[in-house]
Amino acid sequence: MNNGLQNNGRQNNGLQNHGLQNNDLELDSLIKKMADGHQPELPSPDVIWWRAQILKKQAEKQRIERPVAVMRTAAAALFFLVVVWLVTSEAGSMRDAWRLLGAFPFVPLLLAGAVIGLVVMALMWWTTSEA
Repeated sequence: MNNGLQNNGRQNNGLQNHGLQNNDLELDSLIKKMADGHQPELPSPDVIWWRAQILKKQAEKQRIERPVAVMRTAAAALFFLVVVWLVTSEAGSMRDAWRLLGAFPFVPLLLAGAVIGLVVMALMWWTTSEA
């Protein structure tokens, strides 16, 4: 009984695959007929001019905004270098202050500075990516 159902299922799959192959051949011939009947047309001169104007404006915008993006990157790098320099040059006095006052008064300041720095950097990259 089970063997008969399997054979019947194989026959149905074979018929379905054969039907799919016929549909593929019909689709291919239909596409070929449509392609043979199609005559490509050039866009009108107005459309070509309009697209050229858009591309020209985009190129001008990129050319104008490139120095601003470079300066943003340079400012972020300079900020990072100054922070590293301050931390390394003032490490001894920072350790002394932490010993005298304890770490607690500086933790909120450090966290606030880190959050502000991250927000500024995110805004810099967000505005740069929109351009």
